Amino acid sequence: MKKIVLLFALAGSIFACTKKEDGAAAAATTSTDPSVVTNGIVIDTSANVGLVMKAITAIEAGDSATYRSTYSPDVVFHDNLDSMGINENMQMFKIMAEKGIKLKINMGPVWENQLEKPTKKGYTNVVMSRCNFIFTKGEKKTEMVVFTVDAIKDGKQVEEWLYYDRSAFVEISK
Repeated sequence: MKKIVLLFALAGSIFACTKKEDGAAAAATTSTDPSVVTNGIVIDTSANVGLVMKAITAIEAGDSATYRSTYSPDVVFHDNLDSMGINENMQMFKIMAEKGIKLKINMGPVWENQLEKPTKKGYTNVVMSRCNFIFTKGEKKTEMVVFTVDAIKDGKQVEEWLYYDRSAFVEISK
């Protein structure tokens, strides 16, 4: 009987000493809602979101000068994991002009994450976006979805990761 009483006393002590989570903290650790952030904050309107939108608008307009102005001179693009600099990335403007390809971009969600702790490269601001690129050439039309993550530092995009299916652009540029 003493053992049972001691077991209940021990269990009661452990239960009493455990940290209680309030409802918000419990939701933050278990929620599937993307608006609940556990490391930093999410912003849908900011100067950094505006910077990325400016670059996307410049692509659609074929404005290579404005596009270039949104990036740092030593930016690194990871275009479907192929790394390149700004000059290689900007070849898209030349290819579309030479091939007579027109571009319309339908924007999806664009948002900024401000991280509490800097990444290994010192980034604390990352802008993510999803958009549809619609290419037309004469009567031909094709579409591709582009997912982008941009690291922002000192008001410039310093690193960009892009993921998309290249087959749509390859097909339209034939």
